[in-house]
Amino acid sequence: MTRLQAYVDSVRMSLDAFKKAAGDEAEVVLDGAGALQPGDAAVVARAIEREHPIWFDEPTSVLSRDALSRIVDESTVPVGLGRHLHNAGDFQNLLGLGCVDVIRPSLALNSLHKIRRMAAIAESHYIAVAPYHDGGPLATMFGVHLGASLSNFYIQEAPFPASARDREMRAAILGGVAESGQDGFAPVVDQPGLGVRLNEEAVARYAEETL
Repeated sequence: MTRLQAYVDSVRMSLDAFKKAAGDEAEVVLDGAGALQPGDAAVVARAIEREHPIWFDEPTSVLSRDALSRIVDESTVPVGLGRHLHNAGDFQNLLGLGCVDVIRPSLALNSLHKIRRMAAIAESHYIAVAPYHDGGPLATMFGVHLGASLSNFYIQEAPFPASARDREMRAAILGGVAESGQDGFAPVVDQPGLGVRLNEEAVARYAEETL
């Protein structure tokens, strides 16, 4: 068995295990983390077609038409790209390749104003926006409010707490407000600003723990 085949088999097993644990109605995004070569990413995309992931995120870091076309032309799996880009012009160039289905501007790398500009460019190409987010709970709330203002918004990523302690910390920073929504939806709280009050005491306390 080749190393690539072994990797493809492990991806299939992971997807099967996830679906068994989460249920048939759960939707999956496969994160490639930009680690695959275009040819290998194309093989993986073909192998997971039957699982119908909502997109294949960052299948490769090679952002050229020749590289990306191998993935999008050889499978029906949607492709998400852009989590490392921080310039609206870079997204314009990426969209011009015609090889992306979902753009993934990072909440950490880009201001909300800049992401709105990126979303407007994507909308002109009929492309959805799903901001990338692997940071703190306040940024999650930024993402929720940002999504509510975008006509081509798709979904907002929210980091899954690594432990009970992490979950406790994230809730404390937001004054007890949970980041998770209900039935896949997060409410836009009708309060000033982001609708939450930052607990500065909790921020200081947990910052000291990480020093």
